[in-house]
Amino acid sequence: MNGQEQRQEQYAGMLHYQTRGLIWGLGVLLVAGIGTFVLGLLWLDPLRVWQTFLVNWLFWSNMAQGGLIFAAIYHLTQARWGETVKRVAAGMAAFLPVSFLLFFGLFFGRQRLFPWIAHPIPAKAVWLNVPFLFTRDGIGLLVLYGLSLYYLYHLFRPEVGAALTQNRENSGSLSALFRRGWRGWEAEEERSQRLLAFLTPPLFVIYAIVFSLIGFDLAMSLEPEWYSTLFGAFFFLGGLHLALAAIAIVTVVVRKYLRLEMHVTRRQLHDLGKLILGFCLLAGGYFFWAQYLVIWYGNLPEETAYIIRRTQELPWAPLSGAILVGSYLGPFLILLSRGVKENPTTLFTVAAFIVGGMWLERYIMVVPALWTKPTLPLGWVELGITIGFFAAMALTYLVFLRHFPLVPLPRTTRSQTRQEE
Repeated sequence: MNGQEQRQEQYAGMLHYQTRGLIWGLGVLLVAGIGTFVLGLLWLDPLRVWQTFLVNWLFWSNMAQGGLIFAAIYHLTQARWGETVKRVAAGMAAFLPVSFLLFFGLFFGRQRLFPWIAHPIPAKAVWLNVPFLFTRDGIGLLVLYGLSLYYLYHLFRPEVGAALTQNRENSGSLSALFRRGWRGWEAEEERSQRLLAFLTPPLFVIYAIVFSLIGFDLAMSLEPEWYSTLFGAFFFLGGLHLALAAIAIVTVVVRKYLRLEMHVTRRQLHDLGKLILGFCLLAGGYFFWAQYLVIWYGNLPEETAYIIRRTQELPWAPLSGAILVGSYLGPFLILLSRGVKENPTTLFTVAAFIVGGMWLERYIMVVPALWTKPTLPLGWVELGITIGFFAAMALTYLVFLRHFPLVPLPRTTRSQTRQEE
């Protein structure tokens, strides 16, 4: 057994040891989140519960899908700088089935969330009605998520199939899925590469369409008199910005606790930091400013009310300032330093600020449109539901880690698989 195979086995052993207790802890957090949701509905304020549910659904779903989109971009461009980083990103798609189920949970909060149900707008009634909204968004998510999971399957099929072929005693539904129709390493590798090249362009297009639609339907429609044609692009590109920051956080964590320093070098962290820096400019410096400039210059009441409420009125104005500094301007200035991008601790810290700021951005999209009281609705209800979503996301990611390799399969294992076949 050579050194690379030993590291592979060491990685698998540490993964099992590190996640054994973590799963129980995340399970407790998930139960706490569900309990907070139920208690909030029964004894507090259902509006706070449903608006927080929507904020978190938008946040975690966009993060999960954005991670896979990054992995697809990496694969399409034939990049070679961070194979493990690509796998870290792709694993976020494990949350997509949960996201799909939770989307239909919004149906039960529709009366609280969508003001156009109680006060229909005749000019928009064809578009803004409950059956059509949940049908079109549900079909869009089904197509996008289905394509994403199919992409994820073929991204890992050659390696996982080869590993399962060697381990004849491994059984189960996952093993049967990857062994089905197995034609050998080289044939499967060629087929997967061909399919991934074919699937990547439509995946990008469908992602842009579906998450633009989600932004229009589940965020912009909360203020049905307001509109922005740029809002959809701002929403789905913001999701990529969020996903990159989340990828940086997870990469630093698995690098440390699974001892992957040889597979995730400081140079790779530097490259990831440069991508985040670029999205600070693209999402914040370009799309945010372009949208704000047009609304400010036009000075139309139906457009400016949305901005004024969030940037000049209390209690929302401080949150908007925190978003600008925490997610865009601050990280941009800090990440100009090469040392910050190469250092795992500082990169993790900057990425954490971005993720926190992006949660506030989703919050500021949703809550000011619904909440009319002068106090800021941020408390144990919002914290508990957010923790529940985090636990669900983390648990699905651990399922991914237990079945799919972050470390590329050793070349000797590939050669041995060819010989056995």
